[in-house]
Amino acid sequence: MIDNIELFKIASLMSNNSFRSCNCINRSNGFDMLLINLLEAIASKNQVYNIQNVNINGNISKSGESCNLAKELDTVNSIHNSHKLKISSKNEDINTKIENAISVASKKYGVDEKLIKSIIKVESDFNPKTESSAGAKGLMQLMPENCRDLGITDPFDIEQNIDGGTRHIKEYLDRYHGNVEMALMAYNGGPTRMMRRGVRSLEDIYLMPKETQKYVPKVMKYYKG
Repeated sequence: MIDNIELFKIASLMSNNSFRSCNCINRSNGFDMLLINLLEAIASKNQVYNIQNVNINGNISKSGESCNLAKELDTVNSIHNSHKLKISSKNEDINTKIENAISVASKKYGVDEKLIKSIIKVESDFNPKTESSAGAKGLMQLMPENCRDLGITDPFDIEQNIDGGTRHIKEYLDRYHGNVEMALMAYNGGPTRMMRRGVRSLEDIYLMPKETQKYVPKVMKYYKG
């Protein structure tokens, strides 16, 4: 591509030739026209250069900056995939059972599959045999009283646990008018504790235990990721 210095060199040569060959008295007018043409050429060149540097957001980049579209797309994809949920059990049969149970429960109760997966990821990391020190059991970490209320006879059974856990979060989603964060707060910290501590919105989460304060954004990270 011809740069500005080269354009000035061309202009200089053209002006010298013009003065040598022209016998008219109006040489200054000819030189003025040459300068105008030169400036127009420079402006046109810069416009093309800037258009070539349009970035992926549709903004004209500053002179000298380059737009590496492939690199930016790789960055976007890596951020998107960093929170992508995969059922991580080493046993493929268990993975299939979990996937099927999530799909069935999602359709049965009208709860987003990704939300169910996100809860399971944080609660048990897809280990159906997990049991906490507090007594919460299985994939969705159901407490004994939850199992009793939900009619679950074996909390370590994949289908029973996911069905019960999905029904449980659905109750909270209905209670809090579809507010996912509030439903998660109740799922982890309990609705009674929320009422007792005066929690009326997500902004009041600081009133809940530290575990719940960490739990809600952690699940949401996977859910929105």
